Amino acid sequence: MAREIDWQLFEKAADITASALRGAMGGGESQPPDYAGEVFKAVWSALKEAAEDLPDKPRAGFATSA
Repeated sequence: MAREIDWQLFEKAADITASALRGAMGGGESQPPDYAGEVFKAVWSALKEAAEDLPDKPRAGFATSA
């Protein structure tokens, strides 16, 4: 399960990074290539930290007894 969540977070981090870099890369006075890596690392860290605060999702079909 953790691997699925990591993969989903990775995909979301890539999407957010691509959106953030659109227009900032490739021009004459654009950011250097390693800037993209720095942005991705920051987004990835923020998403991982935020995911830790999410409550655990119950598995479908299993009732929790309280």
